[in-house]
Amino acid sequence: MSENTKILVVDDDISIRTLCREVLELQNFEVDEAENGSIALSIMQTTSFSLVLSDIMMPDMGGLELASEIRLKYPDTLVILITGHGSIDLAKDAIQRGAFDLITKPFSMVELSQTVGRALEFRKKQLSVLPSPELKDLYNLTVNINISKHTRQAFLETLVKALEHTFRGDSARIYLANTPGENSIAKICEFGKEDLLSDDEWKSFSRKTLNAEGGILAGEYTDLPLPEKTSISSLMAAAIPSPDGNLGVCMVARSSIPASFTVRDLKLLGLFAAQAGNQLMNYRLTSNLRGHADNLAHVNILAGDFSSSLDTKQVLSSIVKGFRTMIPFDLFGVFLSGKDMLPLSYTMVRSDIPEKILNSDLRKLLEQTQESLTVSQYLDSGIRDSFACARVADWESVPNIEILDLSKFGSLKGMMVLANWSHEKILFHDSSYLSILVRHAAMALSNAYLFETSEMNYTQAIFALASAVDAKDPYTSNHSRNVAAYVMTIASHQHLPVREIKLLHHAALLHDIGKIGIPESILNKTGKLTSEEFDIIKMHPETGYKILRPVTAFGSFIDTVRYHHERYDGGGYPFGLEKEDIPHHARILAVADCFDAMTSDRIYRKAPGIDYALSEIRKNIGSQFDPEIAETFLDVLKTRTPESIVGEYISRGVNRFSFS
Repeated sequence: MSENTKILVVDDDISIRTLCREVLELQNFEVDEAENGSIALSIMQTTSFSLVLSDIMMPDMGGLELASEIRLKYPDTLVILITGHGSIDLAKDAIQRGAFDLITKPFSMVELSQTVGRALEFRKKQLSVLPSPELKDLYNLTVNINISKHTRQAFLETLVKALEHTFRGDSARIYLANTPGENSIAKICEFGKEDLLSDDEWKSFSRKTLNAEGGILAGEYTDLPLPEKTSISSLMAAAIPSPDGNLGVCMVARSSIPASFTVRDLKLLGLFAAQAGNQLMNYRLTSNLRGHADNLAHVNILAGDFSSSLDTKQVLSSIVKGFRTMIPFDLFGVFLSGKDMLPLSYTMVRSDIPEKILNSDLRKLLEQTQESLTVSQYLDSGIRDSFACARVADWESVPNIEILDLSKFGSLKGMMVLANWSHEKILFHDSSYLSILVRHAAMALSNAYLFETSEMNYTQAIFALASAVDAKDPYTSNHSRNVAAYVMTIASHQHLPVREIKLLHHAALLHDIGKIGIPESILNKTGKLTSEEFDIIKMHPETGYKILRPVTAFGSFIDTVRYHHERYDGGGYPFGLEKEDIPHHARILAVADCFDAMTSDRIYRKAPGIDYALSEIRKNIGSQFDPEIAETFLDVLKTRTPESIVGEYISRGVNRFSFS
């Protein structure tokens, strides 16, 4: 056997220790002795052994516990246990603790020699062929790291602990280069004793490693000396490779174990470093992919916000907020126009932007690519909002400007303008995410703009029809308007949703549309109507229903028009519906319609007056009118006059279309 093979004999019986020593020294082994497991571990801190022979039953620390500690701390060292009470269970326990074999007392010199020989032969093969214990540690490190769940820092901290444990070092450190392939480095993590070398000395070895092919070995038997006045006995370091250059350095140092690192150790460390390089590259790729995914997810969320409303002002607000999360702008503007459409102009600027910038400098810059009339419409009309911004702006500098032609994303003409007066450029064309975001913004704006234009045309059509009805009778020219004011007041006090109030408003304006088909001789008759004439009058709700039914846009409120002359007790027309069978909106309209009829002059009579109207409503609660609706309107009229209700309706301009 090799003269360098060292064996430690551990037994509290000196005669057993002496016997083992004599047998082993005859075979040229170096032998040390220890009285128990604790003393053995203390000796192993300063001396490396190929094999430990240990009794199981000893004071302080027995052989089984010692075998477990050796397996954990010194995996290259094999253990043979000695016992006076052999059994199958004890053998199993010994193997589980990491023991190579079990010898039962009394044993012969031949049996001891053969068992030791088998152990050392096994150890020789274990150290010369793969997988070695170090490579097993490397394998475990590789398979136990999931880059989708661990951060780069977590991986490096796990790696540095593995280096210290695997190579039985007293300290391990990892440095990474600020830029791959360069000598600028920074400490990322460490494990073990921190003060074995100064930070400058650690960095010095790191830089040498980056420029040394195959890594470095420093110690007593190497060409690279260790610093003076250091407790380190050996140091090795390997560069972390990548296709772009070395990413950093892995280093391990020993002080308490006198055995120096070997070339084999350095090669194994190189495998760890290579795995670290692969893992770091994977983290970079994963990080880039995660960044792409995060950006796309962010754009998707913003696009959803853009298209979540058809209200132009809300869409503009969402677009501005979304773009501010991705672009450092000081000015954001949108201008849209279309045939037979009101132009839309909106600007969001920093609150501290000089007025001269908007009125002069920016105008000149925009006119270099846009028509002067277009620029004037953009800057001089529409809505302007402002926001506070702490970023430094150089108002004297030439701004970075992006002008986007929105006609590329739809049928409408227009542009989007972004500008800033800082050194951060707005790079739309270099970012696919921003291009996607602009496309979604343009589509959302176009949809809202077209919808509000359609709403304007729709509303104007309703008012035109209502005006046509009122024009047939000069005495009822404001009837539709007044009824609309009353139904909106009742609906508001009943806390109906905004959409329902809007539908009620349209139904009120058109509730008498069917009177277009009634001869004016009947409508304007000053005397009492005949039964035949009244039957014709009673046809107007159904006639109105038939007029409105072909228009899809009116479909949501035509039943309100059809049933607004039904009575709560079933005595109304045209179908004699009662109570809950009458649509709720129609019951509201019935109260408002009758109240205005009783408080307005007619060609055949003067208005009976508000007191009469109030008494009639009270008298007919539960017969003609829905009790809850009638009581709501009576409560309103306790504090408000009909004139104030109609006046508020007119002042709010609900019969006029507005983008705001």
